[in-house]
Amino acid sequence: MGLKDILRVICCRRNNETPCKKDCKKTCCDIDQDHIDMINSYMKFTLPAKADAVVELWRAKMAEGVLSPAHFQDHWRVTVPRIYSPQPNRSCLDWSFDEELAAKLLIQPLEQLIWGSSEGSAPPPPRRSTLCGRVFKQGEPAYSCRECGMDNTCVLCVECFKVSAHRHHKYKIGQSGGGGCCDCGDTEAWKRDPFCELHAGPDDEEQAQTSISPEVIERMKTVASVCLSYCFRLLTLDHAPGLPNELRLKDAERERDPLQILDQPDCYCTVLYNDETHTFEQVITTLTRVMKVNHRDAVELVSLIDREGRALVKCSSFQVCDKLKNDIEICTAMFERFTSRTGPALKVLVMHAHVLAHQTFAMKLLQWLQNFVAQEPSLRLAVSLVALGEDAGPIGATSLSGGGGVAVGVMQNDCRMWKAARTAWHRLLIATTLMDYTTKKTMAILFTKNYGSILKDFIRDDHDHSFSVSSLSVQLYTPPTLAQHLIAKHDALFVVMNTFVSECNRRINSKGRLEFDRNHVSMAFKRAQFVLYDVKYLLGSLPTSFDDDLRKGFLHGLSLMLNLLVMMQGMDSVVRQVGQHMEYEPEWESAFNLHVKLAHSITLSLEWCALERSLCASAYRMALRRHADTITYQPRQVKELGNQSASVIPYDVSTEPVSIHRPLSRFLAGLHLSLHKHGLNYHSPEFDRQDRPKPPPEELIEPVLRTMAMIAQVHAGMWRRNGFALLNQLYFYHNVKCRAEMLDRDVVMLQIGASLIESNEFIIHVLNKFNLLDWAASDFEQRGVEDDALRHTISMLEEFLGLLITVVGSRYVPGVGEVTNEDRTKKEIIQMLCVKPMPHSELNRSLPEDQLHETGLEAVIHEVADFIKPTGGNNRGVYKLKPHLYDEYDTFFYHYTREELSRSEEEQRSRRKAAGLPECCPPPPLPKLTPPFRLLASLLQCDAVMYVLRTVLERALDLRARSFSETQVHKALHLMGYALRDEESGHYEFLAFAESAQRSGLLVLLQRLLASPRVDAHRPLAKWLLHKCKTLLGQADEHVGDGEQMDTDQEEKPPNDDAAEAEKARRAKLAAERRAKVMAQMKAQMNNFITNNAVLFEETTTEVTAEEQEIRPLYCGAALGVWGGGVSEAPRVCIMCQEEARVELAAEPLVLVSFACGSAVLPVAASQPRAHVSVCGHALHAACAKHYVRGVLERETRRPYRLRQPAAFDAEKKEYLCPLCERLCNTSLPLLPAPTLPAGAPPPLSEEVFRDSVALILKHQVFSEAVHVCTESCEEMLCQARARSVGAQSSDMEDGESTEEAPVYMLTQSQDLLPQEFMVHFEGEIPAYTDDMKRLITEFVNILPAVCGDMEDSNPLSSVEALYKATSYTILSTNAVLQAEKRPLLGDLPSRHRDALQALIRLAAVIPSVWPSPKQLAHHALENLNTLERTSPLTHHPFETLVALVLTAPSLFSKTAGPARPNHLARQFTIEVFRALITRAMIVLDVSDCVNHEPMEGQEDYKPIKPDLENLLTFMKTLRRGNLDIEDLNANDVWEKIKNQCYTFLRASCLFYHFLSDISPPTELTVVGGDIWEVMCGYLDLPSTFRELIDTPMSRSKSEEWSALSIEWFAGEIDIKTVVETNEPPKLVPLPDDFSELMNVVSEFSCPNSERDDSKYPTMCLVCGQILCSQSYCCQTEIKKSGRSGGSELVGAVVAHAMSCGAGAGVFLRVRDCELLLLAAPARGAMLPAPYLDNYGETDQGLRRGNPLHLCPTRYETLRMLWLSHGLHERIARALDTNMLVTTQWQNM
Repeated sequence: MGLKDILRVICCRRNNETPCKKDCKKTCCDIDQDHIDMINSYMKFTLPAKADAVVELWRAKMAEGVLSPAHFQDHWRVTVPRIYSPQPNRSCLDWSFDEELAAKLLIQPLEQLIWGSSEGSAPPPPRRSTLCGRVFKQGEPAYSCRECGMDNTCVLCVECFKVSAHRHHKYKIGQSGGGGCCDCGDTEAWKRDPFCELHAGPDDEEQAQTSISPEVIERMKTVASVCLSYCFRLLTLDHAPGLPNELRLKDAERERDPLQILDQPDCYCTVLYNDETHTFEQVITTLTRVMKVNHRDAVELVSLIDREGRALVKCSSFQVCDKLKNDIEICTAMFERFTSRTGPALKVLVMHAHVLAHQTFAMKLLQWLQNFVAQEPSLRLAVSLVALGEDAGPIGATSLSGGGGVAVGVMQNDCRMWKAARTAWHRLLIATTLMDYTTKKTMAILFTKNYGSILKDFIRDDHDHSFSVSSLSVQLYTPPTLAQHLIAKHDALFVVMNTFVSECNRRINSKGRLEFDRNHVSMAFKRAQFVLYDVKYLLGSLPTSFDDDLRKGFLHGLSLMLNLLVMMQGMDSVVRQVGQHMEYEPEWESAFNLHVKLAHSITLSLEWCALERSLCASAYRMALRRHADTITYQPRQVKELGNQSASVIPYDVSTEPVSIHRPLSRFLAGLHLSLHKHGLNYHSPEFDRQDRPKPPPEELIEPVLRTMAMIAQVHAGMWRRNGFALLNQLYFYHNVKCRAEMLDRDVVMLQIGASLIESNEFIIHVLNKFNLLDWAASDFEQRGVEDDALRHTISMLEEFLGLLITVVGSRYVPGVGEVTNEDRTKKEIIQMLCVKPMPHSELNRSLPEDQLHETGLEAVIHEVADFIKPTGGNNRGVYKLKPHLYDEYDTFFYHYTREELSRSEEEQRSRRKAAGLPECCPPPPLPKLTPPFRLLASLLQCDAVMYVLRTVLERALDLRARSFSETQVHKALHLMGYALRDEESGHYEFLAFAESAQRSGLLVLLQRLLASPRVDAHRPLAKWLLHKCKTLLGQADEHVGDGEQMDTDQEEKPPNDDAAEAEKARRAKLAAERRAKVMAQMKAQMNNFITNNAVLFEETTTEVTAEEQEIRPLYCGAALGVWGGGVSEAPRVCIMCQEEARVELAAEPLVLVSFACGSAVLPVAASQPRAHVSVCGHALHAACAKHYVRGVLERETRRPYRLRQPAAFDAEKKEYLCPLCERLCNTSLPLLPAPTLPAGAPPPLSEEVFRDSVALILKHQVFSEAVHVCTESCEEMLCQARARSVGAQSSDMEDGESTEEAPVYMLTQSQDLLPQEFMVHFEGEIPAYTDDMKRLITEFVNILPAVCGDMEDSNPLSSVEALYKATSYTILSTNAVLQAEKRPLLGDLPSRHRDALQALIRLAAVIPSVWPSPKQLAHHALENLNTLERTSPLTHHPFETLVALVLTAPSLFSKTAGPARPNHLARQFTIEVFRALITRAMIVLDVSDCVNHEPMEGQEDYKPIKPDLENLLTFMKTLRRGNLDIEDLNANDVWEKIKNQCYTFLRASCLFYHFLSDISPPTELTVVGGDIWEVMCGYLDLPSTFRELIDTPMSRSKSEEWSALSIEWFAGEIDIKTVVETNEPPKLVPLPDDFSELMNVVSEFSCPNSERDDSKYPTMCLVCGQILCSQSYCCQTEIKKSGRSGGSELVGAVVAHAMSCGAGAGVFLRVRDCELLLLAAPARGAMLPAPYLDNYGETDQGLRRGNPLHLCPTRYETLRMLWLSHGLHERIARALDTNMLVTTQWQNM
């Protein structure tokens, strides 16, 4: 920029004008010598040399001991605005700073000051720290080691993981939420291998010692003190429009700024800030309306606001900026008023330009500090001490009023900063204070002291947690030593819990219970729940020993946790609705969310309590007191059961409020399990109170018992009017996510009650709560009970018996049974695998997770199950239970859902039946109970239980009893089995259930039950119980008890058993007879049908008739040089009207529903997309198809617009689904009959006549132009038609002109010059097609340009061209699919491919007979003929040229003609193209590897050079203009290489002529591997040797002519990849076997349009391998809208890439989510699992499990075939059809 240009800008700045462009003739301001003198003086003032003077000044002041922050600010006050001030009338989109000048004037002086002036004080080489500390960005991959990590928060970044030992361990891949840092080098984070190779400690102590002098450290502290203070003040500036006084320009500085470049009094900026309330679209709309910017700029501004946290949207005078601010606020308020949305207003501020300049520099300064100290640990420690306030430096610039240094200031003012400023501070604090244990400890203490204010600010804020300083808690609270120190010395647990409890206090009701608003979910409370993560972090590591401080600190925090549990005890109480259904569903999710977040903390606190006796006793005592103070109970009532009675607590669950939330009771139950380990129990004197007695066991179990009774009533159908909210609560109560601290604790509490309360009393308590005491009355059956009440009573009894089974049988709990956690996990696995064999992920999901998100599955799974590997690529491996463990199956396992219980029982009964065992599932042996719970074993032999069991069996035997149910009997028998198993174990000397059962008459009832028809399904179980009783009682097999006969021996059959077996056999016999009768009737009906429809069966005979035998030779042999056609078509059935129809000229037209799409899959379509046509093979009448499509489109049009998106097809593009198979379609392909067979043989055509005729044709071609019509006698010299008529070459035309500008056709009179032998091929009968058929053909042809995206050039010429390209492309595509699937070329062709090729080729062949303008066909014929004969074969695709030439040849003379046939003319065209292809291969192939090898002695496979190849190498050298060394080349190998280049062409030609001629292929082409050179050339009647093809005078001359035309090739302008054929079908890009390698590659990718932000969703194109920034506004691209409406639209980078790379269809891999993205641009797509599997054969879409993944070649090959066969659109339609409720903005991908 020249001096005058600079001055012009400066003058315009002063006048607030926009500078004129450089090329403006008249400047906007007069430039005279005075102005030039002024600018020269200004430039002298701001020379960069002043930086050296500044450093010298600082050093002098430091030497004098008077250096202060003011000396730095004097320099920054003048220099910073000059570099970083925004220019007027601009926004941040066109901001540009001179960073090089900034480094010289601002950064380098600081570095020079730190290192000093002497040469010996140069910066030392950087030393890598032993701690990594890399701060994760949102979405960045993070790796955790399941073997070595202390917890799941210990993670590694990509760089460390790649060179760490954990690479070979069991690791997990995850995505960071942002804010955390890499733990590599932190010895407290890892059990072993804490260092990667990059951060391993130094080898010797000398390397570890610092080489930095103390003077440098002191200067570093000085600079850090000034910089941190300056940055803190600027970035937390109260948003006044101006700067602080010390940073404003002084009068003397203004005098030295005569042009007011630095001091711009009226230069202000409007700054728009980010929030999480307003959406992208709202802000974009606001900026577009208010600022009148275009949509693209608005999107870029909003993207910047979202990324950085704010953006400058306007720089101008204060009046203009303030008006813009008010307009934005008004517009936002109007938008919110219209949309009824409430929330904080959009934050807009007006500030001086210099404020922005200093804030920009402050951000740069923080980044510089972070990078500068990273190279030397001693410098980092110095900055850390300054930041923490422990060493304020020589000038003490960072001292704050509250103490603690700038770190505390950042904590207290975090919410006042924007995103980028927060992130900069957090990264600096992590990179400095957290890299050393001492400073990290100080930082943790300061963080804890300010924790309350930090979290209160976060709760009021609306930014994500990762952008808050509170996210540092994961770094400060997870190290074990730090956490325990903070709890012991700084009461951290109390501080953290108090912060959350204070938030909860605002939401309690009058009863002191938490209560949530039904209509509004409080965002503040949701954000407050982040505190609970910090509680889990603090308690995450169990201490190995306790001191008084740690014990006191933990109990202090535990007391607050108990207060929280009291608030939660009984929250969200519900009352049973009786009269009417609940009007409003209550809000229940908040309470469960709170429980889920608190559950792990409760578990951890229980583990802490269990470590020490005093802790356990104190916690249990506190919990008992809170429990006693929580609820007051009504006076007790006496209830009786038989001859037993008990004093119960009156409470009717069906009428009183009940809650599912009992966390205090459950906490007490968890504590109780730890008492025995420390020699304590409920009756220990430590728990006695002086003021009042401790709560009795009946009161302890009362809350849980109420909840259990309510759940039982819900299952009984008594709470149906309470809506779905209650059902959802019960679902999560039993769900694996919540049951560990809900259901399981409730069961333990009831077990505690059963062990502490006398057994009979306990049963009466439970029966009373279940309202079943009336049922137990002897006269219950005689009472007049209503049906509903009776049904409820039956269900309640079933639930009671189920609860009893759970209380007695749930012993796989450490502390209840003598088992370990591993035993508990094994039991869970055994029970789940008894339902069905399960894959690893499903089995893992069925197990509860601990606080480390581990289930313990992998530690025990191999002991209980065998892994069955997957058999196919789409199958998953499953675990199957080891056979000997089926005996441990427990039918009524308390973690089963009802569905699982039913399915498991059915599965086990079937298994036992198949094994020849009795069809029953007896209870398994139970673990031994621990001493505190031994009395549980006696529960089932108490009088109350005996009474209940006896009543159940008696009413089962009483056929008149109404309260009977089969489930009651099953559960009663199961309970008896439990008791017998316990007695059989011998663990309990007091247990004698068999004697009690005999004494109470249960055995008699059991024997009677065997003969009862009511319980036929449970007879084997009853027999098993009787056998066990006999064994335990020592009774003989024949007699039991009073001598009644009861059978227990399976070999002998008693009379009653014989009768039962006889009845069973009789029923089986009747069923067999019925089955035989039905089969006989079906056979008779079938025979009758065959008799009545004998004609149909005669037509299906496969015998060859005489007529077929006659014409069969016509359809064998070569497919070229024949007429073709004449075959008869099999009849088809219309899938709509079901009428049979034939494909004939006079019949009603038939069509195939088809799908035409643009494609770029094959290399031929790389430069320009081609149309591909596919069909499903289903035919229907054209009228039926039209009616169906019209109906579908009308129905879609009538559908509401908001519901259109999820549809499986796009009605606007005329898409629909096949009526039969529902395949995606968008057009109809007419079915045409084969042309009739003319009489006689086809006329011959010699090569000489063919060449002469072609030369004449090309000589007499002319252009047809719209304005100027000319003849050969035209006198206009520049007439192109005249030039053509005299044989001018196309190369003579001017650049830029092409034959497409005007159609080319033959002169009519030139036909007389051609020989008759040539012209006879254009004679033939023209078939008479109906108008309907012609219309169908025209409609199909006209749709093809549109599917290729060629909407603008849609005209008849382009339509016909698209048809021929579509025909050739579909043939090539089919050939590629057949090759990839390893199918024979012309063998068993799949029906879809066969129907598509046959219909498409026949349609293209009849175009000369039906097209309304034959001149257009003649144009294409001449164009392709000219391309073949007069252009280089390197500039066109030979097969495309051949297809177009053969199909348009009949119309060469611009007349309607017969259909294209594979006659001798077509054969000559094929030979000519074949020769062109061979010539191309001879010119371009690299044959350097085809060298001669000296034959070794005795070598038998040496082949001499074939005689016909003797001239091959010399001719190749001629064609290559002598550029070929042929001395050492082997002609045989060269010829084989040339033949390989023709392989695809010959295969495609065989397909083309097979369907054009209907000639049956030879046997060799119908088998795999039979498509060899000789066979294909023979089928096509083509020469096969080099001598016949090339080595003739005429052929050599033509080849040399083609070589002469290949100017571009010899000039190096043609890429060899475009002219060398690859015989292999296209493949997707190769992927690494290990998915982590792919993650590592993508982690290095950053958004191309954002300097400081990585891409959140990096997406790889699997076609070309390019990585794109997906689903981001920053990378959106403008493309043309589809359709004829025109216009443009913004789409995501992936969509835009799919348009260019795949013609609208693309296959992408979203790496960080491990999922495939299939796109049909611009607005349709599907998400599928990636082809990566874990060791269990399962995908991991979304990386939810994070297991190591490896590429599955089978799945990847399946994906390749889907892409290669053009099935993406179909697969997307299927996916959209199955995911109707999921809406995705695919265009933003």
